[in-house]
Amino acid sequence: MDHAKLLAANQALKAFIAFDETPPNEQGSLAGLRLGVKGNIAVQGLANTAGSQARRHAIATHDAPVVALLREAGAEIVGTLNMHEGALGATTDNKAYGRCINPWRPNFSPGGSSGGSGAAIAAGLVDAALGTDTMGSIRLPASYCGVYGWKPSGTLVSQSGVVPLSTTLDQVGPLAKDPETLWAVAKVLGAPAPLTSLQGLRFAVARDRVAPPTLIQPSFAAACQRLRDAGAEVIEIDLALGFTDIDVVLACLLVCEVEGAREWAAELADPASGLTAEFRAMLLYGQGAPQARIEQAYETIALTKERLRRCFAREDLAGVISPTVSHLAFDHDVGPPVDQAYATMYANVGDLPAISAPMGLIDGLPIGFHAMTAPGREDIALGLASLFPAMTLPVWQD
Repeated sequence: MDHAKLLAANQALKAFIAFDETPPNEQGSLAGLRLGVKGNIAVQGLANTAGSQARRHAIATHDAPVVALLREAGAEIVGTLNMHEGALGATTDNKAYGRCINPWRPNFSPGGSSGGSGAAIAAGLVDAALGTDTMGSIRLPASYCGVYGWKPSGTLVSQSGVVPLSTTLDQVGPLAKDPETLWAVAKVLGAPAPLTSLQGLRFAVARDRVAPPTLIQPSFAAACQRLRDAGAEVIEIDLALGFTDIDVVLACLLVCEVEGAREWAAELADPASGLTAEFRAMLLYGQGAPQARIEQAYETIALTKERLRRCFAREDLAGVISPTVSHLAFDHDVGPPVDQAYATMYANVGDLPAISAPMGLIDGLPIGFHAMTAPGREDIALGLASLFPAMTLPVWQD
């Protein structure tokens, strides 16, 4: 895509914050691929804004290690991508850089906080993109935009050079247009080869979590059958976590607000820094939260992680599967459902690998299949992507 067409597409979609004019080295495993970088990951010479006007003057002096790896592998870095301000939200309705539009439908959200990453891929502006994921911020846009998204675990992928939201929950990972591109980028980032056989592996549907709504049940049932056809076993179990989804999501949100307030302390102290009123209010809430509530939130996360991992070991599970979200992409003017992160947040809490892959269209909009896999089993998460064929994406047309 030439630069004029890229600019025209971005005018309509608001997927990019800034463009990088550094020519690719055109050698390596990613040569010929165009990649975008979420706006909270450092790209040399561009403002590392994290989606906020408050960081508009923070010019990155060097690439984050993950970006450097992609350049060394021959990828063309197209630029930095729009996101929900500070990564604290999941609509990418960004006051500073524009309301990012899902290419599947006018005025619909691509999700967030890595919304620009999902939108840019779905529109054909890039082949893949880096995102960050705190409660589902890679996998939510992947589901809404009909692409693939992998959340790594542990310290596999470097978070150096990234403006954090929550050091407790954050991960960096790629989104991509198809499994092959996802695997190619993941390999450069240090991932193992995808598992090629699911024969004999056990995957569980959690019956003590909210069941998929009627609209999504046929698509998810067909996805489960794909696993069975590949030789896997699909069972139903109780996760027995001792907390409701609401308990866990509120604990995660408070931890994000508390840890985010530390990262943005200088901007919070300056009323004219450029933080939006909404973002400032959320950070101030975390800054002023009672210590007892903060400690309870961290305890909820720690106990949920322990019990979730215990369940994986007790049931000998390769993964826990569900739809990525209980709903389709939503109109920006309506806003997200309250249960948006109920399926995805557990992989962050448990520090487990996770994948979202497109499992079909409902009413003309994509819906994602989600799996969080056993501790350290990135190969299973990445291998599951091959069961779900890439969608014909609504690439941008002028």
